[in-house]
Amino acid sequence: MSDAIIVRAGNVTKSYVDAKLDLKADKIEGKGLSTNDYDNTAKEAVDSLGTASKCNTGTKEGNVPIINSEGKIDSSVLPSLAITDTFTAEDQDQMIGLSAQKGDVCVRTDENKTYILQKEPATEITNWLELATPTDSVQSVNGKTGVVTLNHQDIGAVESNTEIVGSTKCKITYDSKGLVTAGEDLVSDDIPDISATYETKSNKSDSFTESSSETYTSTKALVDGLATKAEIKKYTATISTTWTSNPNGEYTQEITLDGISETDTPTIDLVLSDDVSIAKSQIESWSCVSRITTSTGKLTVYCYDVSPTTEIPIQIICVR
Repeated sequence: MSDAIIVRAGNVTKSYVDAKLDLKADKIEGKGLSTNDYDNTAKEAVDSLGTASKCNTGTKEGNVPIINSEGKIDSSVLPSLAITDTFTAEDQDQMIGLSAQKGDVCVRTDENKTYILQKEPATEITNWLELATPTDSVQSVNGKTGVVTLNHQDIGAVESNTEIVGSTKCKITYDSKGLVTAGEDLVSDDIPDISATYETKSNKSDSFTESSSETYTSTKALVDGLATKAEIKKYTATISTTWTSNPNGEYTQEITLDGISETDTPTIDLVLSDDVSIAKSQIESWSCVSRITTSTGKLTVYCYDVSPTTEIPIQIICVR
């Protein structure tokens, strides 16, 4: 048995029904209501996705990529990257065991060579390409490699700052490059013989040759010339204020000077007084002297413009 619904016209009116109908949504063909009602909160969540809410997932154009199980984006949708790492390896096994990618470089310490990975995987030795190095590079210095520091013993030279002075270490030995290799004391045999016997010997050879004869002739002439020493003679005289006036406007004066010769070409200069005022007068008078000639036992002094009015002490130097 069930209870019936009793409808009484007095309780339900048209206005009541219309008011209630206004609260209902219109039915849309092909759509129906479910327990998962689409409310404003759900709509705002979808709107926040922007255009992504309208795209499919995948790896094609316009798709949204999906993170894989390793938490990374598939490499097929990423462009090639030119990031090169540099590794070192002690041998080949260590090199092919590296986690290297194409373009990475490995320095082999056992060979002093460098390799670059042309393609993956790095486990294949044929994928590694040796980088070319210049053929003219310095491989070693005097048999040494790496950071090279040479000392005097390495090149057969005398240690720097070795003193070679005075009577010690005067005999120098050097190599073909001009580097000093040793220093020794001179002995008597190192000194060439310049006695009378040098006429039959060259200082370059024990045999007397034509070239050594020419050397001897010029050398002997030089040595013989040294045997005659130059003679220096010094004279003093005074140029007085007594002058002879000649018709051509020239003034002359003769000074007797024992020992002077007409072949002498002396150097003559004035001897200044210690008194400054007198010295100035002597300088002015000396500037008037134009010429001095020599003859046997005398000097002749010439003034072409003005005759000096102050005595001039002079010094005469002759080299004979």
